[in-house]
Amino acid sequence: MLVIDTETTGLHLRAGWSTVFAIGMFDGSTYRAEELPIDPVTRNRVGEFSRDIKIAVSAANMLVFHNAMFDIKALCEAGILDWEEPNCPEFWDKVLDTMHLAHLFNNTDRQGLDALVLKYFGNKYGEEHELVDTVNACRRLIRKHNKSLPENKQWSIAEYQSGHPGMRGCGKSTEFARLDYWLPRAVLRSIPASARPKLPDTLLSGVLKKYLKADVTNTHDLARFLMAGVQDETRAQMMQHDPHMLTSQPSDKVMECLNVNRQVMPVMWGIENTGVWVHKAKLQDAIESCERLIEQLTESCQTISGLEEFNDADLRWLFYDNWNMNQLKVTKKKQEPSVDAETLVRLHDEAQPGSPEYMFLAQFLSLRKYTKKLEYLTSYSENRTDSGVIYPSFKVTGTKTTRMSGNNPNLQQVQKAGNPYEDDHPEIAKWLKHSPSMRSVFGPPPGYWWLDCDYSQLQLRIFAVVTNEQEMIDAFRRGWDAHDFTARRIFGISDSDSPSKAQRRIAKNVNFGFIFGASPKKIEQTAGVPGLWGTVLKLFPNAHAFIEKTKREIAETGIVYTAGRSGIEDTGPTGSGYPLHLDIAFNQWSGRDEFKGHAGVNYIVQGTEGVIVKRAMRYCYDYLLQNYPAGRVALQCHDELVFEMPAKFPKKHVWGLVDCMERAALDYGVEAPVDPELVVNGWNKSVKIRR
Repeated sequence: MLVIDTETTGLHLRAGWSTVFAIGMFDGSTYRAEELPIDPVTRNRVGEFSRDIKIAVSAANMLVFHNAMFDIKALCEAGILDWEEPNCPEFWDKVLDTMHLAHLFNNTDRQGLDALVLKYFGNKYGEEHELVDTVNACRRLIRKHNKSLPENKQWSIAEYQSGHPGMRGCGKSTEFARLDYWLPRAVLRSIPASARPKLPDTLLSGVLKKYLKADVTNTHDLARFLMAGVQDETRAQMMQHDPHMLTSQPSDKVMECLNVNRQVMPVMWGIENTGVWVHKAKLQDAIESCERLIEQLTESCQTISGLEEFNDADLRWLFYDNWNMNQLKVTKKKQEPSVDAETLVRLHDEAQPGSPEYMFLAQFLSLRKYTKKLEYLTSYSENRTDSGVIYPSFKVTGTKTTRMSGNNPNLQQVQKAGNPYEDDHPEIAKWLKHSPSMRSVFGPPPGYWWLDCDYSQLQLRIFAVVTNEQEMIDAFRRGWDAHDFTARRIFGISDSDSPSKAQRRIAKNVNFGFIFGASPKKIEQTAGVPGLWGTVLKLFPNAHAFIEKTKREIAETGIVYTAGRSGIEDTGPTGSGYPLHLDIAFNQWSGRDEFKGHAGVNYIVQGTEGVIVKRAMRYCYDYLLQNYPAGRVALQCHDELVFEMPAKFPKKHVWGLVDCMERAALDYGVEAPVDPELVVNGWNKSVKIRR
């Protein structure tokens, strides 16, 4: 077992904007590290790593990392591995990621190595704190040093909006010192000791290697400790440390759960390192459109309100002091009148049409939407390389369920076009009718098409099965939409008639209110129908019984399970699926910490969704590898998979991939049809594919 950690100047390794400067390795007995200098002006590496590192990596029977995807990219950038090697599924057979192990043991834990080492070993990680303090001292020194240098000789330290491409995507809250771990050695080499009396040579020469050694030894110990949990003979000892840890699952089931995340690693490698095509002209048009609309709405809102800025304090004064509007909700911490989006929509509904309040709120809510969209579009522009692609990053264990998260930029947020206010708030919706589609800027590169395959209402189908609501299951089998079905039940609509938009909205609120653990009061409030909960209980007794049963089980164990391969019915305390711990929060009524039982059904549903999607990704990856290697999995967005295929590819592969996705859902007891669409240019314009 060889544990490896790398240090880099930034996150953009595949784009070539960041580089590796240090590698540490530990095999359980011997530690070694190499640190290469960084050119302080360009932030480029000077020199290459020794061949010994490449030999050690090649000879290892197991490679252990904490965040394997990033460190393997770093090894490729450093020339230790070839970028093509991780495309082979066999490569990942010898890779172990302690983040995957830690998530399996307790999904609510912070996944950082420092937090896990503190939890399991009581180690406060002083080496990391020493390094960060030293780097910050170096950064202060270099800021002063730069003032005496011409601009083209100044050191490039990590700063917000520094102009260096390695800083793209960094926000004001970025811990920039962590991008400058190369500084101590550079200061040692270039700044005389007399100019840095508080930074002695002994500190600067050894602080990084001390940290690297702590990193790899801690990762090694964490891997051994967590892996012991899959061995039956040590399970009792593990459960003494954490009584809820994996409960009583046999080790083969634990390995199956671990494979939920390991199986997608070659798929994600292909997505992250091939990149997603971005249409430059369409992206620029979308940005300019948002900027123009933001300018117009800002000017109009300023005219109506008399405000120059729209911070929360000024908005509270405007709504509740100046306009004397009702205080519908207060913030949890400071107990101040709320100005969140949900409250502003309700204030708009209460305002007199045509009044200044009514017009301001409609435009201000739209202004917020455009501002947020511009943030996303700007991040796409910042992360687009000269070759026209974005290299996104995903965290396979990035959520508290089994769903993935994304960053740099977050392509999980590229939602389908739609006006959120269209059905119920036409006065707000009209200001958003010119909003550019974020999907318009993405699409297949020249010579390729995209095949977009989306599960049909996967979460609701899972919910119907786990709650055993047979009528809903039957309705799905007849081809009905879940919201139509619920609306028909609530309002007694016959099969020959269709629910109205308002009725569908109410049904949608009920369906997702169930899944996301909303209270009866919240469901009625959101739907705008007093007394609705009583009707829902009569119509969906199984769903309510399942929710209450899940809450009782959570109170005892704090754990739910996703559907296992043996069937969807075993989601209770002895289930065979992926274990998901619930967060703990202080209950003011009971006066003690309690598990968040209301979130249990959401964890079961979204957790099962994540397991199904990951299985589908691997099935599709294997299918393409065997049957059509010219195609690839290009993107994953919640329960939607996008495949990049050569233009005019054989149509039979559409149904081959659809079958893979539907088979993945059936593996876990869910009948979930997949809707395939063809994208020839922009992702926002797709055409349904018929058999």
